[in-house]
Amino acid sequence: MKFNYKKSLKFVTLLITALLIATVSATIYDYMYLNANVGVQGMSLAWVSGNDGTDAGTSISGVTATLTNLNGPPNGTRIYADPVRLNNTGASQITFNVTIDAITGDTPQLDSIYVRIYSLNTTTWIQNMTIWASGAQGSGANNLPIPSGHMWRFQWEIKWKSTATTSHSVTVNLKLKVPVA
Repeated sequence: MKFNYKKSLKFVTLLITALLIATVSATIYDYMYLNANVGVQGMSLAWVSGNDGTDAGTSISGVTATLTNLNGPPNGTRIYADPVRLNNTGASQITFNVTIDAITGDTPQLDSIYVRIYSLNTTTWIQNMTIWASGAQGSGANNLPIPSGHMWRFQWEIKWKSTATTSHSVTVNLKLKVPVA
């Protein structure tokens, strides 16, 4: 009997191929699962329209308060004493930060914007924030502790330069960073 090398080589190649396919196909997998139920969180801080809310064009949608009608005269100061309030409806004090996200628009014509925070419960001054002054963006405020059941008003003071006209405007975006308890 004569040994056929060609057939043997074909058979060995076929056997190796079959083993490779079997090895790759035999990989074992474990599966893990992550299931999540996502709900809506109740917030203890809430925006409330203030006594000057109508004049300031205050609108509130969830966690966003928008003031669409703040104006100031050229070379004079306009004060909106109570356009929007922040109310702590929770059972404990909440400490938060206010940052200036952006101030855009005709800032070269803007002299200053200050936001002063006052407590309605104690009529005391809480914080003075420079939003814009001396040609530069100011800074926010950190670690503001609003007690449970207290309401604070955000007073806006706006002053344009004498060269400003009614076509000039700026957009101010403030952000409150509230820790989740």
